[in-house]
Amino acid sequence: MKITDIRIHNFRSIGDCSLQECSDMMVLLGQNNHGKSNAISAIEFALTSAAKPDAEDLFAFAGDEDRQIWVELEFAGLTEQERTTWRKYVRADGSFRFRKTATFGNDGGVSISYNGYCEEAEEEWLRTANVGEYAKRDAIAGTPLSGLVPESGRLTKAHVEEAQRRYIEENRSAITFREELETGPLLGQKTVAAGVLPNFFVVPAIRDLSEEAKVKSTALFGKLLAYAIEKMTLADPRFGVIEQQLSDLIGTLNASSDTDERPQQLVDLEQSIQQELAGWGVQVSVEVAAPDISKVFELGTDIHLDDGLKTLASRKGHGLQRAVIFGLMKAWARLIQPGTGEAGDPSARKASESVVFAIEEPELFLHPHAQRALAATLRVLAGTENTQVFICSHSTHFVDLDEYRGIALVRKPTAAGGTQFVQCGEDLFPGEADGDRKHRFHMASWVNPDRGEMLFAQRVAFVEGETEKVLFPFLARKLGCHSDDVSVIDCGSKNNLPLYIQIAEAFELDFVVVHDEDPIPDPVPENWSVDKVCGKRRTFALNQGIRDLVGSAGRIAVMCPDFERANGVSRSRGTKVGKALAALDHFSDPDPGEIREGLEAAVRLIYRQA
Repeated sequence: MKITDIRIHNFRSIGDCSLQECSDMMVLLGQNNHGKSNAISAIEFALTSAAKPDAEDLFAFAGDEDRQIWVELEFAGLTEQERTTWRKYVRADGSFRFRKTATFGNDGGVSISYNGYCEEAEEEWLRTANVGEYAKRDAIAGTPLSGLVPESGRLTKAHVEEAQRRYIEENRSAITFREELETGPLLGQKTVAAGVLPNFFVVPAIRDLSEEAKVKSTALFGKLLAYAIEKMTLADPRFGVIEQQLSDLIGTLNASSDTDERPQQLVDLEQSIQQELAGWGVQVSVEVAAPDISKVFELGTDIHLDDGLKTLASRKGHGLQRAVIFGLMKAWARLIQPGTGEAGDPSARKASESVVFAIEEPELFLHPHAQRALAATLRVLAGTENTQVFICSHSTHFVDLDEYRGIALVRKPTAAGGTQFVQCGEDLFPGEADGDRKHRFHMASWVNPDRGEMLFAQRVAFVEGETEKVLFPFLARKLGCHSDDVSVIDCGSKNNLPLYIQIAEAFELDFVVVHDEDPIPDPVPENWSVDKVCGKRRTFALNQGIRDLVGSAGRIAVMCPDFERANGVSRSRGTKVGKALAALDHFSDPDPGEIREGLEAAVRLIYRQA
């Protein structure tokens, strides 16, 4: 199963916010101290029993009457085993939702509770809370459930619950439901058993490999080693022989042994202790318990790496250490995939097959090429069955605008307002008619692989091509208004501008659009073909389309009739050396061209001086 929706209430910097329609890989972007790590910690709180918040984790602006932290997770894509485990909560569409709550008392104490959302029928005799009332023959006789319970014998709540379940399964389409948060504990237990929820692993921004390489149940290497030893001891008969020999040896050490082989040293030790306790009237015996054979093989087990010098992995560089952590993550995800365990009745297996990885700043200690490789690896990992990845990043290498639904901007406009998530909630390519736009959008990722930078900028400028992308920062420096938190994005052509505007509007970016007017000459040259005339008209019509798309967050600057003619850049020079170089030459020659009023206004608009 995978997380589809997250709701967070009163957790650290988060007052109330939600992350919806989560993808297999979710990338959280935002400035420092805006709440990205808090979002990861909120997921950890919901999925792990070890995460226990204290009063300092309560949102600072929560009212005195609202001293609760809660996180709700919604899941879909459940395996057969998971559907069995969560049967009580699974909706008709196969999804379910639960809430974990931390309630803080006035004495500083905290109580933890888990509760699920149940679909409750409007009919009173189908409601879970009323099972006890209908566990009587006279009460159930007037309902359709009467034919679904035993005809004789004592009627129990279990009989009524089963009758309700069968009736709902057979008549779901005719029943009206409403979803309610149950008052009792999740799955009928005060605490959630280990393994029922997805396995959760978090890699903080600063992490010592020695922690993950420890042989303990909560560490990645510990889990992998335990899995390997379990399979090894079951499959290799030599372990059975060793276990029997060890058991026989231990048997000779204990006083209850029927043999005469018990070492005299243990007998002397017992007698010595008993003499010291003679006044207490007790018998002393030293008993040796046989250890679990699998635990023996865990002792002293470490990861070693040989890169010319064999050492413990924890003694290598930080980049290699994080690579080992990511390798452990992938290995664990592969091992727990369906088909790697023992086959059997899904109702008999309680552990979830799903895993959620959360990684803060995966780019740390990695050079750009390694970042790209890791980003691709994480996407493959997230695409495997029952595996999901959440990352917080400041690197464009982990931002793929083709996967725009898996991106969430994390912002904190004010401390009192708290952290908020901004996602693209619309389909940029809703139908086959948008095939050409989709193709151009994907093509732009090859022409301009750094376009993801737009999501990190304080302001972004969308321009038609490389001329403006190169020239605007250059001119901003000459005018003394350059700012490093402004990004100029080459959109590939004027035709692509509407798509980038749509993305900027969806993510609520502060943006400027700079484009040519491209008027149609009057009269139209006689040597223009019909196709050329139609193409020019479509390009000119884009002016109105761009104006219609730009909302209150956007600004527009138009070069009339086009960039070169508006600023005196030689078109013939552009033909020879390229438009971008011709423009740079024009403004950087020993006798540079004048920065005309319209161009200066556009530059200052981009860099927030107009």
